[in-house]
Amino acid sequence: MTGALPQLVLRKNQDRRVRGGHPWVFSNEVAEFRGSPADGDLVEVSDFRGAFLGRAYYNRKSLIAARLLTRGRDDVDVAFFVKRIERAVKLRESVYPGAQAVRLVYGESDQLPGVVIDRYGDVLAVQILTLGMDVRAPMLREAIEKVLHPRGVMRMADSALRALEGLPLERGVWWGEVPDQLLVTSEGFSLEVDLHAGQKTGLYLDQRENRRHAERRAQGQRVLDLFCYQGEWALHSARGGASSVLAVDSSAPALAAARRNAERNGLAGPITFRQGDCFDVTRELERAGERFGLIVLDPPALIKSRGQLAGGARAYREINRAAMGLLAEGGTLITSSCSHHLEDPLFRQVLLEAARSARRPFRVLVWAAEAPDHPQLLAVPETHYLKCAVLQAI
Repeated sequence: MTGALPQLVLRKNQDRRVRGGHPWVFSNEVAEFRGSPADGDLVEVSDFRGAFLGRAYYNRKSLIAARLLTRGRDDVDVAFFVKRIERAVKLRESVYPGAQAVRLVYGESDQLPGVVIDRYGDVLAVQILTLGMDVRAPMLREAIEKVLHPRGVMRMADSALRALEGLPLERGVWWGEVPDQLLVTSEGFSLEVDLHAGQKTGLYLDQRENRRHAERRAQGQRVLDLFCYQGEWALHSARGGASSVLAVDSSAPALAAARRNAERNGLAGPITFRQGDCFDVTRELERAGERFGLIVLDPPALIKSRGQLAGGARAYREINRAAMGLLAEGGTLITSSCSHHLEDPLFRQVLLEAARSARRPFRVLVWAAEAPDHPQLLAVPETHYLKCAVLQAI
């Protein structure tokens, strides 16, 4: 890289998190700039004495003013991205060798903040969430082509996180061929993936391990799958020997895909699909005196921002209370949150309050996190999105 980079100087005593491994610099931690970086430019981060801490990309529009790419003075070029992607792919292939559906790159955990790459066979879904990566998209594309040789790539640039970076929201084919519908094998099931209009990046790959818990506990049980999306929890439950599965979601397209997935995998018999708001449906089931031996509760993020924390926590508490009230004695609740503002201690508190409201004792069987192909960076609790608990009514 030619020429000196602008320098971002941290305030006194604001270097501890970065030195401890955290890759973010918040805007209120910045003392000054030496040079005049434009949004998206690379900067060298230093402490208030001028000691070098790493290279980052900068965005004054974001509360996260800089995100570190390297602790050294590496050139951030195509070769840099090739090396990072190769290392990330090696990890995933060691965890799930030969998997068709897998997350290959997971942001900060792979030292590629702002980039998520999911593989579905020979097609990729790529999220670019930050301005610093958006301006480097041509280099990233070249590196992806060199390492992965995809048939087609869908650029998933419609996350609300992009708006916080001052970026437009859009989705479309980046290059190559991306069919309207893909079929991939995941956990032994043939599943649909709609990268053009489906939710998020196609499938929710981070629940892989937790769905196995459901399958192991489903034998002979009546199962309720709330917020079922395309039915993966329901499929695991049916394969595990559930006597029946009621799968509920508010989205008609998601339920149509779930039905097709069930039929394609020969599991349509035990599964009944119901369209409706899960909050309303659980109340109706409570009034009817229904009971289930296994309930899966995997809602979308109910807290979109820190300002929604109180209301979102109440929503989590209410839906968990309703699910707890529907459990048969000895039944199992697998409950999740993907709201990163609902941190682990608060999630535990929400579940405790829900159990008290339901007037039922529970024991925690498993406190699970994300699948091994979704590793968390130890120094960045803010990126720990998925929380999942397995509880048993006693």
